[in-house]
Amino acid sequence: MSLHIVSKSPFSSTALADCLAAFSEGDALLLIEDGVYALSGRMSESPAVRPVYCLESDARARGLEIPGAVEAIDDARWVALCTEHNPIVSWFK
Repeated sequence: MSLHIVSKSPFSSTALADCLAAFSEGDALLLIEDGVYALSGRMSESPAVRPVYCLESDARARGLEIPGAVEAIDDARWVALCTEHNPIVSWFK
């Protein structure tokens, strides 16, 4: 059960696409920093993977709405996710 963390915009990086290609059942996806721009793309409807989380402060800072299928989290929940999953994979290419 991996936690995949994507920090780059899907409009300027292949990080999200690469992550989704490696995603397995039981994994979780967390969008942070510019990765939250995925919320304005295909993640805005029905995510292809579940569960999907986003760092609420990053989405709000960029003026993005958080769709109902995506759980907005704070830093404390991010830490909890890191303790619940192994390994943690950061996608930033």
